[in-house]
Amino acid sequence: MRIDSDNGAEIPCLLDVELKAKSNWSVRLGAQEWAKYTYQRPPEDALEWLGSARRGMQSGALAKRGAEFVLVVGDHVTPLSHADSKQLAAATAHAGTLEPAHAVQPKPARGASPVVVVIKRRRIPVTQ
Repeated sequence: MRIDSDNGAEIPCLLDVELKAKSNWSVRLGAQEWAKYTYQRPPEDALEWLGSARRGMQSGALAKRGAEFVLVVGDHVTPLSHADSKQLAAATAHAGTLEPAHAVQPKPARGASPVVVVIKRRRIPVTQ
């Protein structure tokens, strides 16, 4: 759900989370988003994957480690400040849980193969 900042109404949305007007964070939730920045860790890893986050030139996979939020790019884990964590916690609390979105398009029906015409060119030997 997306929360409209003007009137506080909930707008249905799958991946986007809009933050307060003063916040510079852009958050998108879901596995497709965090997979752009890193890979799935083993189950014993303490990271809970949420999505992706961006603020200015700083971007990465958004994860939660205990009570703090972190940005992950590859194997590099960057803890976020307390103020940033508060903003992101408020944003993700409004988002609720996401159902996995399967954006799989059906395969198009395979018709007849295209016709390919090969035109051989005549080669004229040049003698000097």
